[in-house]
Amino acid sequence: MKKSTAVALLVVLLASAPALSATRISVATGPWGGVFFLVGTSLAHLLSKHVHNATAVAEPVTGSAHGLELVDKGEATLALVSLSAAHFGVRGQREFTRKHDNVAFVMAAMDTGQSLVTLRDSGIKMFADVKDLRVAANTESSKAQLLAALKLYGVREKDVRLRIMSFAEQLDALRDGTLEAGFIAISPYNRDVATFAAAQPIRILGFDAAQAKAFAEPPFWTPVGIRAGTYPGQERDLIVPGAHTTLLAYKQADPALIYQITKAIIDHGKEFGDLHPGGREFTAAKTRYFVDHHLVPVAFHPGAERYWRETGVLK
Repeated sequence: MKKSTAVALLVVLLASAPALSATRISVATGPWGGVFFLVGTSLAHLLSKHVHNATAVAEPVTGSAHGLELVDKGEATLALVSLSAAHFGVRGQREFTRKHDNVAFVMAAMDTGQSLVTLRDSGIKMFADVKDLRVAANTESSKAQLLAALKLYGVREKDVRLRIMSFAEQLDALRDGTLEAGFIAISPYNRDVATFAAAQPIRILGFDAAQAKAFAEPPFWTPVGIRAGTYPGQERDLIVPGAHTTLLAYKQADPALIYQITKAIIDHGKEFGDLHPGGREFTAAKTRYFVDHHLVPVAFHPGAERYWRETGVLK
């Protein structure tokens, strides 16, 4: 190859390099050992495959509040955030000391359930049985959800020895006997809990019918069902404390990118559900439910709004 031809080719390659570089989509998910992380990892895989010229990366975070903070700062493109955390976070209420309102709504996500998990031989058979015992939650938001469930059984915060521990730490503590019950993410499906349950018999606590009905408190809490057999040794259907989940975006994110993301999730919903059961709940019907029941915690991102208007979810 002549020198002049080689130089010309190099100039062309260098000039086209920016166009060839992929857009990075950072997805703030949830803590290791939790459902949010598993669903978020599946979402990142889906977006990397179906959003043109983009690479998505799942980023583990300590919980919804942490994910909200990262997307508010623009350090994450997207975040899976519980509806209650999104509602209070954008308003600077409850555990939030400032408004995290540099975020926008993309769509409704999966409903998630957490419940008390204990060893089968612990003697703990219902929520009221944890009085005076060592229990744990993974974040302040999860603690609020646990206390809302315990309140229905007459158990207050001062009645339990409550600690903040990661999900992995809770499972380790259950295993070594330094914790009687952990409030752990179990719905839609948590592979780590299934592995733990396969190694030693466990019990996952569920609501009685009356308490399940009383737990529903829009937009914060919603009871969530778990089918029998989801986990080793789980012989009956359960209703557990749960919450709706949102997919939020950095408010300044490119509208064209958020449009592509929203469209990819809906167009490839079956594939998303095959990657993780939680992906089956990222639907137009669920986002319409949020709209119709006034559950949307913050304004739609312009890119997502464009997509939902085109599909008739927004009028």
